[in-house]
Amino acid sequence: AALRRDGRATLAELEAATGQSAAAIGRRLERLRTAGVLYFAVEYDREPLGQGVEAMCRLTCAPYALAEAGQAVPGRGEVRFAAAVTGRANLAVLVLCRTTGDLYTYLSERLGGLTGVQSVETTLALRRVKALTYAP
Repeated sequence: AALRRDGRATLAELEAATGQSAAAIGRRLERLRTAGVLYFAVEYDREPLGQGVEAMCRLTCAPYALAEAGQAVPGRGEVRFAAAVTGRANLAVLVLCRTTGDLYTYLSERLGGLTGVQSVETTLALRRVKALTYAP
């Protein structure tokens, strides 16, 4: 519960919240990480690192190709999030590219080359309003 409120909680804050020792907390955190229950998702300012173009792509895939396309998409370095979804499109992909030229290449060569992809609707993110659920 303490980590859900603040994923950046320090060991001292976790000790105070749980009444357990730092060693016990450390062991518990390691067990959670090993089990895949706890993982780290790091947010950073992308533009200084040369990744200034973020886009949401909504793919319409033929039903027979949805699983294959869904498995192929996350293997790409540009992909930050991918999920099978309901609606007109059936695969949502959030991509992060260095330039609009890189986005064009990603759309035309990588997504366009996937078997069964019938269409791709792309929306550029102009400004990020909210990224994480953490609220100080």
